Amino acid sequence: MKKLLLAGAALLALAHVAAARDITVAQSSDLRSSNPGVNRDGNTDGVILHIVEGLVGYNNGGEVKPLLAKSFEASADGLTYTFKLRTDVKFHNGKALTADDVVWNWTRYLKPETKWTCLSDFAAGGAAHVTGVKAVDASTVEIKLENPSAVFLGLMARPECGYTGMISPDSVAADGSFIKPIGTGPFMWDEWKKGEYIHLKKFADYVSPANDGKPDGMVGSKRPLADGIKFMVIPDPSTVKAGLESGVLDTAELSPDLIPEFKSNPKMQLIVARNNGKNLFYIQTRDKVMGKPGVRRAMAMALDLDELVAAASNGTGEANGSMVSQDSVYFDAVQKKRLPYDLEAAKKELDASGYKGEPISIIANKRGNVPSFPVAVMAQAMLQQIGLNVQIEVLDYATQVDRRRSGNYQIISQSVAPRLDPALMYSFYVGDKDKNASLMWDDPKAIELMKAAYVEADQAKRQKIFDAFHELMLKDVPGIFLYDMVDVWGATKKLKGQPVWQSNARLWEVSVD
Repeated sequence: MKKLLLAGAALLALAHVAAARDITVAQSSDLRSSNPGVNRDGNTDGVILHIVEGLVGYNNGGEVKPLLAKSFEASADGLTYTFKLRTDVKFHNGKALTADDVVWNWTRYLKPETKWTCLSDFAAGGAAHVTGVKAVDASTVEIKLENPSAVFLGLMARPECGYTGMISPDSVAADGSFIKPIGTGPFMWDEWKKGEYIHLKKFADYVSPANDGKPDGMVGSKRPLADGIKFMVIPDPSTVKAGLESGVLDTAELSPDLIPEFKSNPKMQLIVARNNGKNLFYIQTRDKVMGKPGVRRAMAMALDLDELVAAASNGTGEANGSMVSQDSVYFDAVQKKRLPYDLEAAKKELDASGYKGEPISIIANKRGNVPSFPVAVMAQAMLQQIGLNVQIEVLDYATQVDRRRSGNYQIISQSVAPRLDPALMYSFYVGDKDKNASLMWDDPKAIELMKAAYVEADQAKRQKIFDAFHELMLKDVPGIFLYDMVDVWGATKKLKGQPVWQSNARLWEVSVD
């Protein structure tokens, strides 16, 4: 109750602040750290996105494009990447970005004492072991890898890595301690009142990367159209709703059950945006019942996926049985394939598998912003039609995560955050279950295909790898992918632009009348 009162008081106080051209957005939790890629979570990544930029970034289709670099190229052997830096980039302290700054940043990231979340990816044994970074000249940087890696650039651009953002050396004190992020992004660090809000100011000297005048992921037009951004920490959905309706908040994520209300409210706008995250049934393929491919295929054929997705997403989602997002450049005709909805065929698969009515448990949670529980309820009814003895076990989210990580489950109804390169998405599910019990699928052919996708950089050849992977998945059904995650946000009519991308607030090219 105390937290709710504080949040409500913060909204009332904010209503009297004369900063009319700030964009005010709610987020469910406070910033963990202002240090890019260090002690982070999803809300932290969303704030940092506005402050720092990396050499490269993702576009809407999941392709990696230049950002602080104006171009990049890989050597024929895939071991050397050369980045030509843009000459129009300034840090928020007015200093120009140089190749020496890039070397300084990489050196800092690769030091264990920095505690960079993504160190293991770029250290020895990682997917893209960086063996050297050097300045060729003032605007050229060369990065060397131990082995070729098709995911090197994609890993650099990941939110979890703090986008491998370039910060000014002035961000760090002489003793190495972090002060504040002095980045190159469209907004700059201003104030953090812990537990209440984070305020960013417009960076007046910001220059967008080359673009067609439209926002495009992390790399399109990125003009800061507002004077600043205020991220209000408001964990209670009812307080968020009240803030939007009163006009104190400009935009915020909504619980999907509010979709009808916001659709019909003439003072509000509903913003629905698909992202690369996944809603799925995670299956324990080593369970004595679920370890039978016939049982898993029967499940897949017993689910009327289109009906289930329409109901679970309040009409905002579209069925997608692939690990690859519908918005990815790698989503093609093969990725559209899924097992047919066929109850009779499902019953035959079940009989052939030797299923004898053994109980099957679906673990779900009741978080309001994900469809875990409603999906489980609808699936239970559909699966019972073919004779599956399905029960639902409701757990809090933290316990559900613990069960997945330990491998102690049969089926979990869950959502997985966006990963824009399909190979990185695969790696969340595929691998040696003896070494990592949280993985879903340890088929040797699947592991081989995933490893190939990590090395092969040619887009056409990668497409063949992803297609072969999908065909294998349809045969083995290690999990059942339902649909790409959907961001549901509300905003006042005064807000102009698209304020959300890949589950994060993205408030450049956004303004308030």
